Amino acid sequence: MASINREEIKAKVLQSLASTQFAASSLDALSGGTGNFIYRATLTQPLEDGTTEVLVKHSEDYVANVPSFKLPLYRCLVEKCSLAELAGYPAVGKADESDSYSFTVRTPKHFDVYVENNCQVQEYLQNGVDLKTYALKTYTNSNSEATKQQCLQLGKTLGRWLRGFHEWAGQRDELRRLVADNDGMQQIKHMINFDTLLDRIKQFPSILSDAEDAFEKVRDMDNEEWDVEDNLHVIHGDFWTGNILLPDAPIQGAVDVPMFVIDWEMAQLGKYWFDLGQMIAELYELKLYKDISGGLWIVQGFVDGYGAVSEGFAFRTAIQVGVHLIGFGTSVQGWGTPEQVENVARTGKDIIVHALKKDRQWFEEGDLASLFNTVSKGGLPEGVMTERLDEDETSDQK
Repeated sequence: MASINREEIKAKVLQSLASTQFAASSLDALSGGTGNFIYRATLTQPLEDGTTEVLVKHSEDYVANVPSFKLPLYRCLVEKCSLAELAGYPAVGKADESDSYSFTVRTPKHFDVYVENNCQVQEYLQNGVDLKTYALKTYTNSNSEATKQQCLQLGKTLGRWLRGFHEWAGQRDELRRLVADNDGMQQIKHMINFDTLLDRIKQFPSILSDAEDAFEKVRDMDNEEWDVEDNLHVIHGDFWTGNILLPDAPIQGAVDVPMFVIDWEMAQLGKYWFDLGQMIAELYELKLYKDISGGLWIVQGFVDGYGAVSEGFAFRTAIQVGVHLIGFGTSVQGWGTPEQVENVARTGKDIIVHALKKDRQWFEEGDLASLFNTVSKGGLPEGVMTERLDEDETSDQK
C-alpha cells in the first residue's frame, strides 16, 4: 500500500476529538510502539478532575510502522473493554514496609473510545518512559548494591501484579468471553513465535540446525496446548518491557514510583507462561546485549514476586524464554554486533534444549537459576496454577 501520511492521520485524530470533552489544542506524537499512532493531547479545557493532558491512541487496520502488515480492528474493543474491567483490579504496591524502594503497578485509566475513528483516550503518565528504555538509560554500568535492591523490588512488584492479574482474570467471565474473540491477534502471536523459530534455522544454520527436531517438538507441543480452549486462560498477550511505563526520573527510596501496564489489544486466551517468558526474555536481552546486570536482577525479583510454580511450569516458561530470544531477540535492529546476535540465538537454543531435557542443574548453574527459586515441592496453591504442568506432562515434552 502507499506510504502513510502521518500528518493526515494526525489531522483526522484532532478532528475526531474536536466535538468532545477531549478537544485538543495540540497533539504531540509519542515514540514507542509499532502498531498504532500514539499522541499526547493537550486539552483545550481541563477535565472535571483537573486533567490537562491525555494519551490518544489511534488505530488503523494495519501496523503503523509496517502498513503492509494487516491487523484486525477488533483489538481496539479488546483494549477498551479490558481496561474498563481492570479498573476493578486494585493496584499492587510493595509487600514489605521494610523495602528500601516503593513501586505501585496498575493499568491506566480508560477515559473514552470513539469507535468510528478508532481513537481511544487514556490516562497519560507524565514524563513516562518504557522500562526497556529506562533500564538502558539508568542501569548501564550500574552494579551497586543499591541498584540491585532497586531492581529486585521493581521486579518483585511487577511479578506480584502479574500473578494477581492471572488469578483475578480467571474469575472474570465477561473478560474471558471478550478476549476469546481476539483470535486474530492470538494467531498472529503464535505465527510470530513458532513459525519464526523454525525460520531462524535458515538464518543461523551453523548454530541452530542441530536443534531442528527440538524446535519442531516445541511447535507441536504449542499446537497441542492451544487445542482445547477450556485449558486456556486470560493473559495480557504482549507482556514485555516496552509495555511497562514509569517516570523518567531517578528512583528514590522515599518516593513511590507509579508503573503502568499498557497496550491491552493483544489480550487473549493463552497459557500463563507466555506472559512470563516474554518478559524474562526481554530482560535477559539487557544482559546479553548490553551487559546490564539489572536485567537479571529484575528477572530474579519478577520470578520471586510471581511466586510458587511447579517444576514443569518453570521448564515450560524457560522454553518460552528461548523461543522469544530466537524469534525476537535476534531481530531487533541496532542491539548489538553480529557476534552478539549469534550468541543470543545460541543461548535461546541451549535454553530450549535443556528445558526439554528437564536439565534443572544446567539452569541452576546459569543466568536463569532464579527460574527455579520458587518451584514448589509440595504442589501448587489452588487457583491460578491448577492448570499446572505435571511431571508426566514434561518428562518427554512429547
